Amino acid sequence: MALAQMKPMLKAAQAEKYAIAAFNMIDYNSARAVVDGAQEMNAPVIIQLSVKTIKLWGFQPIADWVRSLSDSVDVPVALHLDHCKDLDVIQGCIDAGWTSVMFDGSALPFKENIRQTKMAYDLTTDAGVGLEAEIGAIGGTEDDKFVAEDDAILAVVDDCVEFCRNFPDLAVFAPAIGTAHGVYKGEPKIAYDRLEEITSLVDIPIALHGGTGLSPDQFSRCIKSGCAKVNISTMHKLQFIEGFTALKKDKPNLGEPIPFIDAQYEQMKSGVKDMIALFSSAGKA
Repeated sequence: MALAQMKPMLKAAQAEKYAIAAFNMIDYNSARAVVDGAQEMNAPVIIQLSVKTIKLWGFQPIADWVRSLSDSVDVPVALHLDHCKDLDVIQGCIDAGWTSVMFDGSALPFKENIRQTKMAYDLTTDAGVGLEAEIGAIGGTEDDKFVAEDDAILAVVDDCVEFCRNFPDLAVFAPAIGTAHGVYKGEPKIAYDRLEEITSLVDIPIALHGGTGLSPDQFSRCIKSGCAKVNISTMHKLQFIEGFTALKKDKPNLGEPIPFIDAQYEQMKSGVKDMIALFSSAGKA
């Protein structure tokens, strides 16, 4: 199946109260684990990338990898750019065939965030590519952006309404609701009431960032409250490493690389399938 647009996938999830998992790929093997896991679960899925991963592999090789994987299955696969504040990188993704991108102006003053997001919105609208945008301050580390969890700022409801009014065709909106990127230092303090108020006033699908480490009950409540896209990055990265290290511990004298690649793939694919089941998107392709 050709690469899919993210917005129709998310609108369907929003309407039926399930969520689509968005996994940050690291290399071809991790992308293969995501796509194959989704195929086995008959679920739509989003593969997304950080800017630093794009700088490592290049726009076109990544697009070619994911496109070839998508062509080999019959479930929808979207290719998405995660947090980015560089319009040149966004244009590079558009030119290479990404189906959606994220402009992250959340560190900017509110009006400046709108102004710069508008530039990204115009680029993506002209190209027929979906756009994700963010307001508030989601804690933790993502690429070169760090926000201490204590300094995280919840999105203001009125700001969310005004922001989304400026971008009616936004594919997905990411308001800060108390989650954090990376590994949580304590119990996540999710502002469910804030999320529910935002989703009652904004019809655009909501993205939940900082998914790794949330409990099944926390995921379920966020999804029922309107989160249609759930980002999973740290978990996938840890499984990328654990697939190697677990086999090395079990077979310390093994010198052939392919079993390590297979172990990594199986570890990541298992995690992908677990998240798809948890988000109730199995069978929704």
